[in-house]
Amino acid sequence: MSRFIFAVLAVLILLLGGCVPGASPGRPAADEVLVFPGGWIAGRWVHQGGNVFSLPAAPRDADASGQAVGVVYAYSWQRYREGQLDYEATLPYPAISLHARPAWVVVLEEGLYTETSGWLDYPARDAVNTDRGLFWVNSEGLWQGGRRLIDGEFLRVLTLGERVLALGAEKGVYWPDEEEIDLPPGWQAADAAADLYLLTPAGLLRYDPAGYELGSYPGSFSDLAVGEDGDVWLAAADGRVVHLTPELEEVW
Repeated sequence: MSRFIFAVLAVLILLLGGCVPGASPGRPAADEVLVFPGGWIAGRWVHQGGNVFSLPAAPRDADASGQAVGVVYAYSWQRYREGQLDYEATLPYPAISLHARPAWVVVLEEGLYTETSGWLDYPARDAVNTDRGLFWVNSEGLWQGGRRLIDGEFLRVLTLGERVLALGAEKGVYWPDEEEIDLPPGWQAADAAADLYLLTPAGLLRYDPAGYELGSYPGSFSDLAVGEDGDVWLAAADGRVVHLTPELEEVW
């Protein structure tokens, strides 16, 4: 009987752990670094300019817009300003990623979540929240709300200038003109400001909107963030943080 009780308690602890920030399976390890425009998070410690503050636990993903830093846990989205919590939402499904620009959107295992709309039943791999609506991608195409705009299998979507760019494994397609650009094989992460920045196994590549390579920065990196001014933040595989100018020159 005592073994049975112990087993039941163990299962209950595991189930409850999924609701606690930082205690759920799939979260970054305590020493994993996440970068966002303007800084980085090492474990549960946020470094934003000269300000350092702690989170409840290591988040799954992070992004920033201006001075606001957002993080997501399994079932929670939190936003901090000057180290103080100023927004929190409970998520109906586990979070996968968070994007801050142009507006905030959380990609969930089942659907999307925004401040204004709450949960949306869209089977998205990735999404970008714009003043023209919510655009998202999956294995069937690029969508705007419930309307499919372009057929194809896409992994990532973002804005580049006035256009939306859906990224597949080998091609990127702009909307609304459906112009295509070639992408490097095996790219792992993407972000954009005036140009497109792609993380590959060999390092970082910078492309202009027409798809021409403008520069590169070699190395092994686990995370990428690009600010509105084009500054680049990279988390190196060994835990270092690299800050680059838009031209991929080291700031420090």
